[in-house]
Amino acid sequence: MRLLWPLPFLLISACATFPALDGTISDAARQAPYPTLTQLPSLPPVSGSENADLQARIAALQARAAQLRQIDIAALQ
Repeated sequence: MRLLWPLPFLLISACATFPALDGTISDAARQAPYPTLTQLPSLPPVSGSENADLQARIAALQARAAQLRQIDIAALQ
């Protein structure tokens, strides 16, 4: 029964009319060259303090996760 919930959406979408896309692109657009790609600017290097801040945050989050894993959920109910 749970697998039947998308059925009404599929039936409604089957009745939709889709716009005709043939001929919507002009000849000038078809003959236009591909745009040239440019290189993205490089990212600034990560400094030692930013790396240390991230490592401290990772350690704090892992410690919090360890504390949460030790909570007995059954005892809370």
